[in-house]
Amino acid sequence: MNGPRGALIFDYDGVLADTEPLHWKSWAKMLAVYGIDFTWNDYGIHGLGVSDAQMCVSIPKAWPHIDATELLSRNAERKQLVCALSLAELPIPEETIALLARLNEYRIGLVTSSERACVEPVLRAGKLFERFDALVFGEDVAKPKPSPEPYLLIRQRLGISAGIVFEDSDHGVRSALAAGLKVVKVGNPHDLAKIVCWSVNLARV
Repeated sequence: MNGPRGALIFDYDGVLADTEPLHWKSWAKMLAVYGIDFTWNDYGIHGLGVSDAQMCVSIPKAWPHIDATELLSRNAERKQLVCALSLAELPIPEETIALLARLNEYRIGLVTSSERACVEPVLRAGKLFERFDALVFGEDVAKPKPSPEPYLLIRQRLGISAGIVFEDSDHGVRSALAAGLKVVKVGNPHDLAKIVCWSVNLARV
């Protein structure tokens, strides 16, 4: 796994897995109790690429009648819904599963703001968990993306000085760049396989 061409590092939500619609629906369901029509655009503003704790702060700023503490207390139930939906129908495209099986000359890392309890079961269901040389979950760091801490930690765990990161959010891109890594933006997780193939053919890490 210590291939000469370095490391490939993936975000989870919106990159490896098409879970962003699931997260949006779960937030929309929770916020509907407060009379809020939480749209996909709202999720893009308040939720894409940020931690749940950050969302529980930013949402009450936009809708002041919501209590941040109450929102945070209900978050565990929301996450259980996302986990259940992810296990009911695997959100990782088949092309991505096949791609990871072929990348034997690279060290492979995962950096996500989501908790291990929600991500690991899905990776195991797709027979992908053992494919990663190192993983960083939301609870592993004190400062989430856009802080460089998550990507500095994956550099340490992988034992690398360079690599290519695949991210979908501006927060994630900022985090990876600040940690001294190259970044490729992913607009749709269903395009990841061809984006990775294109990237590794052009880049030498």
